[in-house]
Amino acid sequence: MNSFIIKEPKTRRELDLYYFSRWQILRKPLGKKKGSEKDEYEKESFHLMIIDGTNDILAVGRIHVINCSSNIIKAQVRYMGVTHQKKRQGLGTKILKGLEEYAKNNNVGIVLLNARENAIHFYEKNGYQVIDKAATYATIKHWRMEKRIEI
Repeated sequence: MNSFIIKEPKTRRELDLYYFSRWQILRKPLGKKKGSEKDEYEKESFHLMIIDGTNDILAVGRIHVINCSSNIIKAQVRYMGVTHQKKRQGLGTKILKGLEEYAKNNNVGIVLLNARENAIHFYEKNGYQVIDKAATYATIKHWRMEKRIEI
C-alpha cells in the first residue's frame, strides 16, 4: 500500500475536498445531488479522512455525540466510505478506529451506526453487533449496529 496520512480536515479547502469526496464515494453512485452528503450535525462532529502522497482523499468518516437521557454517552458514526480503488486495504478500519478513539477520549460508552447491508460483515469484524433494522435510504437496506467502548 502507498503511504497515507489520517487527518482531521480543518482548513476551508480541506473541508471542501472532504465533503466533495463524501459525495463522490457515498451519494453520487446513488444518483444523489451535491448537498446530500451533509446534515445538520456537521459543525458539532469530528471528521477524519485518509489522504495519499498526492493529497487525494482515499477514505472518509464522521462521528457525533448523541444527546440522550441515559447515563451512557452515545455517539453515531456516519458517512463512512472508501474510494472504490482502495476498498479492502484496511483504510475503512483505520478511519473507524480513529473515530472510536475520539469517542473513547470523549467518554462515549456506545457507538451506534446504520450500516448498509453490504457493510455488515466489515462492522462485525470491527466488533459491532446488529441490534435492529434501520431506515432504507435510496432503496438500500440499512441495519442499526452498536459497539460498547471501554472508557
